[in-house]
Amino acid sequence: MALQTGAVDAAGLPPCATQSLGAFLELTHIFPELLQTPVGSRWLDVRHFRRFLTHRETAWFLDGPNSCGFIPVSSLVSSHLVWTETINRLKRLSVNAGFSSDHSGKFVAAIGELWSNVIDHSQRSDTGYIAFSHEPGRFEFVVADRGVGVLASLKSNPAYANLNDHGRAIELVLSEGVSRFYTEDGHGYGFRPLFVGLANIAQNLRFRSGDHAREIVRTADGPPESRTYELAPLPGFLCSVTCAV
Repeated sequence: MALQTGAVDAAGLPPCATQSLGAFLELTHIFPELLQTPVGSRWLDVRHFRRFLTHRETAWFLDGPNSCGFIPVSSLVSSHLVWTETINRLKRLSVNAGFSSDHSGKFVAAIGELWSNVIDHSQRSDTGYIAFSHEPGRFEFVVADRGVGVLASLKSNPAYANLNDHGRAIELVLSEGVSRFYTEDGHGYGFRPLFVGLANIAQNLRFRSGDHAREIVRTADGPPESRTYELAPLPGFLCSVTCAV
């Protein structure tokens, strides 16, 4: 928010290194040009995530100690083979990283639900993408788009036409039976099934749209803790999930 309002200049930011794919892509989603300037490259060491800045037109995968990949939704729409390859790779990498086959299946199901929602709700599926990063004991994935966002999508349902709060809109689509679809069969469950499927295996689930975030954090010694709070406006929608063995 400080960068967006001009209260902080990017040239004055302290040096730091990227630790999370989700945080990195959220930053690039809000400030797409920031990290491609000399100033941006001076204050942030992007580590092995630099490829996510420069290769966004076609699907790609990198194997190694830090396996990662990027899949535009447009590639998934144009060929079902891309999704089949992505499923097989995600399952293999998840198991190699130390997750069970059951957990890897839940990762794939969640990602599939999210990119399907990009097509159904964003009105700009051409901007959507999947990104993921694996390392031993850790799996992180992001699904995002630069479409109309959760609030505008939900307001197309007459039941929510008067809703004007991005944070409340995110909370609603994470609850049972809420969708922009008004009367069509086969719709109306929002992101609730995804949340339930990942609730016991994800350390952090973060949903961003407009000027709010909804974050669910799981601790080892208690139930998940959640909060909704205001942040710098983000166009469209971004979901990032971090899981650890």
